[in-house]
Amino acid sequence: MPMEPMLNSYNDNSAIQETCQTVGNPILIDMATQWADGKHNGDLRFVRIADYGCSGGRNSVRPVRDIVATLRRRSNDIRVECIFEDLPTNAWDLVIEQGGRLTSDLPDLQVLCAGSSFYNQVCADNSVDLAYSYVASHFLSQPQPLSTHVMMHESRNGEKKTWEKQAADDWRKFLLLRARELQHGGKLMVSTMSRGEDGYSWKAFSYLVWDAIQCVHAKGGLTKREAEALCIPACLRSEADIMAPFSSDPEVQAAYRLESLGFSRTSIEQENSLPKSELASLLRRRTESVWGGMFITTLMNLGRAAGSARETMNQVWDLFEEAVGKDPNNGWRDMRFFCLQLTRN
Repeated sequence: MPMEPMLNSYNDNSAIQETCQTVGNPILIDMATQWADGKHNGDLRFVRIADYGCSGGRNSVRPVRDIVATLRRRSNDIRVECIFEDLPTNAWDLVIEQGGRLTSDLPDLQVLCAGSSFYNQVCADNSVDLAYSYVASHFLSQPQPLSTHVMMHESRNGEKKTWEKQAADDWRKFLLLRARELQHGGKLMVSTMSRGEDGYSWKAFSYLVWDAIQCVHAKGGLTKREAEALCIPACLRSEADIMAPFSSDPEVQAAYRLESLGFSRTSIEQENSLPKSELASLLRRRTESVWGGMFITTLMNLGRAAGSARETMNQVWDLFEEAVGKDPNNGWRDMRFFCLQLTRN
């Protein structure tokens, strides 16, 4: 996959992403309960959990703790194996550190790391009991240049069609790969950023990033090719996008039983009282920790030296922070997301 994961700073700047767990983790607890209820007590000896898109691991700790606590209320001796998946170039040292904290606190828990794209098969066939993916599956398998914006949803001149096809293909592939890995009766929860009639979490500030990139390009800091390559390979799916394969694709229909689909919007209340300059700095760190690594890697793939790529992107983020400081409401201050719960047929 020619896309770089989040920067190492993601763990320290991903509190807004964690807020979707206020809705998602109770679903995971319910999934674990239902799964255990379907087993005889003598069969509750081992469970394999998969986390698809763990990033630095910070936001994987609570879900695993909640699932393990739920299962051990049924069987204190159950052995748990948790697989943390992300790209090979992920910040695995941070994941290992988080995994070490989990295993030291939870007896009979093993944490394994899988350096692979979730657009590949990650686990063996019929080997996963419970699985989840938080704030990851909106990323697409391949980036493509955009000449009119950094986000596919705001692009023009027919560029969106190619991206929409890829997004639909990627979503179907993600679902079918997870179905292959899940045992029959296994359960999956997918939660990530969504798009509705009132927009999506990245919409307002994506224009600020686009404007900053165009400004640096106009001053000669980026070539036209580089500016067009600095786009985000992501699709914030609508309800229709999410449901499409469940209504029209026989393989997906045969693979899953749809348990629930809900949409929510969360924020961090304390941020509302921050001074503008402090909030602008926070939103810059939050945005850069998600997009920064991808942009730097893109420039390096086009021939830029690492130092030059970082220096150029600092100019972009400085302009972004300046713009956010004038109107912090243009920054990423909420998390609009969906939670999809599925059972493997």
